[in-house]
Amino acid sequence: MPTPKGTPFWWEDAKQHLRHVDPEIGRIIDCVEEPSLIGEGDIVRTICNAVVGQQISAIAADAIWKRLLDYCGGTFDPEPIRKITEDDLKQIGISRSKGRTLAGVAAISERLQDIEWSKMSSEEVVGELLPLWGIGPWTINMVRIFSLLDPDILPVNDIGVVRCIEAIEGRAPLELEEIELRAEIWKPYRTCAVWYLWRQHDESPVQY
Repeated sequence: MPTPKGTPFWWEDAKQHLRHVDPEIGRIIDCVEEPSLIGEGDIVRTICNAVVGQQISAIAADAIWKRLLDYCGGTFDPEPIRKITEDDLKQIGISRSKGRTLAGVAAISERLQDIEWSKMSSEEVVGELLPLWGIGPWTINMVRIFSLLDPDILPVNDIGVVRCIEAIEGRAPLELEEIELRAEIWKPYRTCAVWYLWRQHDESPVQY
């Protein structure tokens, strides 16, 4: 089933809430130009895009993703990725392990697209994705943010988010419990706060 597309219906409510509870995040919201978080409507695309972005900078990930789209014929298509070769991966700039993950996801793309993700609990989403080779908590969080448009995700394993929270607090490193405590007031819209932290950190909007 298609996943949500476009701006989340809760986005303006989230911004209003964050301005009210956290002046620091409110300041960032007021300084950052739109667009908002955008859902692509294709969970397989989001998974593959997030895999490409694992453990590399946003700039590098964007360049590699564009080369992968060129390899697919200009737009995302799982079919060519199923048959991607080691030489293709080298030319695109994708590691062998990521290539294995991408090919595995592409091979089950139809099944993934048939799942009614909107009816699943957070635990069920994790249970569906975590067994896939090369898919871990960070990638799952990106899927929940950018494809499922879950309003309350805090990816504590995202280095950009951690660095931004440390900058707000004025000290580093912060323990996991301290990061979670700082983000407590953002509930139930931690996703929106995270998106604006990314926007403060990177000039271009993060998109998976």
